[in-house]
Order: sequence, then structure tokens, then C-alpha cells
Amino acid sequence: MKRILSAFLAFILAFLLGAPAAWAALSLSPIFGSDMVLQRGTAVPVFGTATAGATVSVQFLGQNKSGVADAGGKWRIDLASMSASAAPSSMTITSGSETVTLTGVQVGEVWLCSGQSNMGWSLSNANNSAATIADAGNHNIRLFRMTAGNGPATTTWKVSNSSTVANFSAVGYWMGLELSQWMGNVPIGLIQATHDGTAIDQWQHTSGGVGTDYDAMVKAIQPFAVKGVAWYQGESNGGDTGYRAKLTNLVREWRADWGQANLPFGIIQLAYRSGWNAARNAQLEVADSEPNCFLVVIRDLPGGSLHPTEKKPVGIRTAIGARGLVYGDNIPYSAPVRDIPTSYVSGNKVILHWKHLGNGLFTDNGLAPGEFKVADANGRFQTATAVIVGNTVEVSNPKVAKPAMVQYSYSSVGNLYSRVSIPTEGGNVIVNRLKVSEFQISVAPLAAATSSPASAATELASSRPAVFPNPAANGQFSIRLGDQETSGNLSVQVVDLLGRTVYRQEVKAATEIQVNSHLRPGNYLLQVRDHAKVLTNQQLVIQ
Repeated sequence: MKRILSAFLAFILAFLLGAPAAWAALSLSPIFGSDMVLQRGTAVPVFGTATAGATVSVQFLGQNKSGVADAGGKWRIDLASMSASAAPSSMTITSGSETVTLTGVQVGEVWLCSGQSNMGWSLSNANNSAATIADAGNHNIRLFRMTAGNGPATTTWKVSNSSTVANFSAVGYWMGLELSQWMGNVPIGLIQATHDGTAIDQWQHTSGGVGTDYDAMVKAIQPFAVKGVAWYQGESNGGDTGYRAKLTNLVREWRADWGQANLPFGIIQLAYRSGWNAARNAQLEVADSEPNCFLVVIRDLPGGSLHPTEKKPVGIRTAIGARGLVYGDNIPYSAPVRDIPTSYVSGNKVILHWKHLGNGLFTDNGLAPGEFKVADANGRFQTATAVIVGNTVEVSNPKVAKPAMVQYSYSSVGNLYSRVSIPTEGGNVIVNRLKVSEFQISVAPLAAATSSPASAATELASSRPAVFPNPAANGQFSIRLGDQETSGNLSVQVVDLLGRTVYRQEVKAATEIQVNSHLRPGNYLLQVRDHAKVLTNQQLVIQ
């Protein structure tokens, strides 16, 4: 009896003195909760803490998987890939005599919506949101909201309804709503991680960043399975000439930490406001150069203020980007962007080629495209005239004999668009145009353009590979290889914007190749190869 009493007193004394316990209560990372949405179509990590060495089991939708907590008490169990399920289901996590049960769990599509104040701007403060708020309970959307550096332990998953949606991200919700209406009965989970007024260094450790908000709200939920990221930040870095490197490194850091090398990023370009050109151009450059990224151009929307209140089109355009790039919807998912490798100088003209042309370029006011500027090697920009020629824009100023740089829409909203026809809002609204992004690039003459300006165009036409007509009707087009040397058979390959090969043909080498692909309307990438040598890579538009 004395031994028992002594042992009991020793335990009490150790407890009072703060001695470490040999056990820890079973818990889940706080990103998990009742009414959450899990990502379909991929392994789903479930993770938390328990007693070191304890066995933990997870049961969900017929799966029963187990793992062991490590020496620090951390455990992770990966559920196998699941199909979408709108039926509210229970997840049970057990370890010994301990059990945690989550209810109302669905499987669908999960997106992280992150950035500073314009991503955090609430639905209730956005234009024309009253009807959307009143209708919020009629869509299968779940919300997880983190703000101001407050991490996942400070909030819980909420079922979207008129009471829960008002303070959620307006851009995030309208993006999720568009995806929900397009996908039908697939559950949508939206995670908001925003902090007003934050510069990009708060969201990364790379590029000298401090990563405070990244650690608190993003890294804290990893590796919770998400489909992609919608990123809307840059106001605090509007004039930052180093923003391209910082954003590039942010994308790469998040992907590495998540263990998803191709995690999609939708980069929302800043709205129109003076002094933000450097950030907007950097956002274009990152979206154009980093794989599996798409750019959302919003400069044509009402701007000028720090917080434009017109958020619905921003969310819908973000969803259009996701629909096209991430989910394979056969739509022109991006606004037109300059194609640097195929743009060039001919005489005193800059010939601009484009990616993501949709159904062609036009100006919304019927005037010449503007505002374009050109500069020679001294870097002093002068206003230029521009004209749409087929799928190109020719830019010139007679005072700039040797243009070396071209700039578009740096000091004006600009009037250049692509024609599109994209059903949105459940097919009730057609988006008929997408705004061309502003940009600034360096340009140079082609090596072939060594003769006089009068003959340069003729020489370029014969030496440059060309696809025509482009856009092509009914999948029929020709490929002119110009003066490139070829022999034997050539491989003609067309891939869609998800990288899937949709057409391949071996043809006899010739200066001009006729193709009848029978492809559906949409945007594609065309490649012609001569054995191991790539003869041309070009965007192909099928009407």
C-alpha cells in the first residue's frame, strides 16, 4: 500500500512540476474538421499528433488505413484517390481508446485563395453582392477562412450560406461559385489565407522573405491536398523591380513544401492604378514562364483605387483560367499575351506575335490599338502607332528608326482584346472578350533581316516557319517551313493545353505541309520535328 501511495504521489509531483508526459492526446491538424471538402483524384494526406509510437487508424468511405506516430508524436496517413462525393460522410480517426469523428465530409475540388487585401475583400463589401449572398445556400460550397496571420486553429469549416459567406473573400467565392456551376454537383472547398497590406516577403522565405504569414496560414495546413492556388497580391510591391524573381521563388517554394511540383497557380494581375506597372509586368512574366500557371487580366475593370469593388468578374475570370488550364475545358482560358520568341523587328516596325489569341484581336472602341510605345537602344519611349495585321500587331514610330523595346498599356487602360465566347454562370452569361495584358519587352531583328527595310518583309516571309490560316477552320491548315533544311520524314504533333497529344502525323519532308487534323475548336500547341531537331513550335487556334 505504501508503494502504491508513493508511486501516486510521485506521479502527482511530476505532473505539478511539469515533467513531460509519456502520452499525448490524439489530434488532427486543425485544417481538418467537420463539413470539410477533401480533394478528389489524388492521394489525400490526413495528419496530426498522437502518443509517440502509437498506431493511428483512419476510416473514410470504405478505406481503413493505419500508420504509426513518430518519435515527436507526428503521424500522417494517405488515403487513396477518391471520386467526387456530395454525400456528407463521416471520418473516424482512432488510436488506442481515443477516437475523433468528423461529420459532413465531402470529396470534390479544393482551392486555396491567398494574398493581400484585394483577395481578402469581403463579399458583403463588393458590388452587386446581395443576391449572391442570399443565394449562397443553394450551392455545394464549403468555406475555411484565415485572415491577418491567424492560422487554422482559429477557425473551422463552414457550409456556405447567407450567414457564413458575407465576410468571405469575394474573389474566392465568385471563383468557387463559377466552378460549382460549371461542374454541377461536385463539392467545392475554398480556403482563404489573406492578410491586408502585406508585401510578398511575408509570404515566402526565399528571396530574403520573412515568411510570417506563409508559416502561419499556408505552411500550417500543408500537406492538405488542394487542387490549386489563386494568388492575388502585389499592391504592396507595385513598383518593385525585383517582384518577378520574388514571385517566381514563391511559386517554387510553395510547390516544394507542398510536395506538388506542378501545383497550379492562377496569378491575378493587379487592377489599373498608377505606379503598379512593374508588378503587373512581373505577374505576366511569371505566369508566362512558370509551368502550370495562368494569368488573370483585370485592368479593363473599374480601377484607380486601392480596393476596386468590382470583384465578380475577377472571380469568374480566375475560374475561366482554372477551367481551361487545370480542368481541360476547351475554352480560350487566358487573355492574349505577347509571344516574345516570335516577335521581331522589321525595318522600323515591331511585329508582335501573340499567345492565347482566342478568335482574334480587336479594339473595343474601333480605334487603332493603343497605347503602344517604342524605344531605341537609349530606352526613351515614344508613342507609336499600331495596326492589327491578321494575328499580329505592327507597331512603329517614324522617329525611331531602330526600335529595341516596345511597351503596351503602361499609362492607359488600353483597348486591345481577344474575341471569345465562354459560357459562364451556368451558361446564362457569355464572356465575349478578354483584355490583352500590358507588357514591356525587348525586341530585335531576325538574323535573316539583313537587307534593306523594303525587302525585309519578303525575306522574313520566306525564312520564318508559318502556320496558315491561323485561326484555322475545321482543323485544316498548312505549315510552311521556309528555308529550313529538312530530310526524310517529319513529325507533326499537336498537344492541347494540358500537354496531351491530340494529333500526330508522319509526313514527307517538304517546304509546305497540308494538315487535316479534324480537331475540335480550341487553342493548341503545334510542333514539327525533323528527327531530334525541332523545326517550329507555334500556337495553333482551331475555329
